[in-house]
Amino acid sequence: MNKLRIVRLLTVVMLIIFAAGIISGCTGKNKTGNGSGDPSAQPHATAVPDVSPLLWRVTDNAGHTLYLFGTIHVGDSRNDAVLERVAPVLESCDALAVEFDIIAYSKNTQQMMQDMMQYVLTDGSEVSEYMPPELYQRSYELLEKANTLPALFTRYNLAWWAQLVESAVLTVYTDLDSEKAMDSLLIRRANKKGMPVLDVESSSFQMTLLNSFEDELYLLLIEDHLDNTENLNSQLHELYDLWLSGDKDTFWTYLAGDDDVDAAEGQYTEAQIAMIEDYNRKLLDDRNLGMRDRAIEFLTSGQTVFFAVGAAHMANDVGLVKLLTDAGYTVEEVSY
Repeated sequence: MNKLRIVRLLTVVMLIIFAAGIISGCTGKNKTGNGSGDPSAQPHATAVPDVSPLLWRVTDNAGHTLYLFGTIHVGDSRNDAVLERVAPVLESCDALAVEFDIIAYSKNTQQMMQDMMQYVLTDGSEVSEYMPPELYQRSYELLEKANTLPALFTRYNLAWWAQLVESAVLTVYTDLDSEKAMDSLLIRRANKKGMPVLDVESSSFQMTLLNSFEDELYLLLIEDHLDNTENLNSQLHELYDLWLSGDKDTFWTYLAGDDDVDAAEGQYTEAQIAMIEDYNRKLLDDRNLGMRDRAIEFLTSGQTVFFAVGAAHMANDVGLVKLLTDAGYTVEEVSY
């Protein structure tokens, strides 16, 4: 599965907001997995599984505890089983920490409008002027098919367009659902139990980050989303099944090895590879450092916090598990 999509599905919770059609001002509800009739989008017949995505307990020398849980930002009914399984651990904690509270955000129109303004073209130009005509037409047709064209859609920049195209691809070509995202389910359970929901980052941080790259990168993302739909549903289910399994070695190896940016095969130029590597580093490696610092803040506060962020933030040499271990904390995998 293409690394560009993996990084976002396992790191950027803002994707849920776009996929749900909350922030786009779209003409219809954009729900991932609409059963479009495309053969690759037909639901997988799956028995109720024994699901246990990876969970860790982090402790310091004073005995303070924090739990690390890696999420995926889409899902199906199996995430309900995950929630019930992990709920005793969640509910034993003082608070839930997430990338940011997407449930509260979906009700905060003022903040959404403030975040959106940076994506508006203010010089009178239109997004089609920044795209090859064929790419614009393909994008437009997909957004129409997904019923996700926002009002005044031509006035948004390429960064916004890339988010819309990605969410539309997920809507049309997959049967996994943004409304079943693990992040959303955890927040709803915390709200039901009266638990505080803490932000690790913020909506403004993620929106600004997603708007911080060169136009060439957004064009590459748009083209990548449009060109890689044929096996998307099966690839996404493979990723999802690995996450559900809790098999750390297999899952982390999959994440580490799934990098399609290979100039030797002619898929990308050297310049494009450099852009992709910068994109991946800023969305994953750099953010992990800030997340590590927030985890340490929560630990030293004395609260027991259930810290749930995208699963890729946990993995391998740049992940939170290793970063917190290297910082002197005890990190143990938990069976539940």
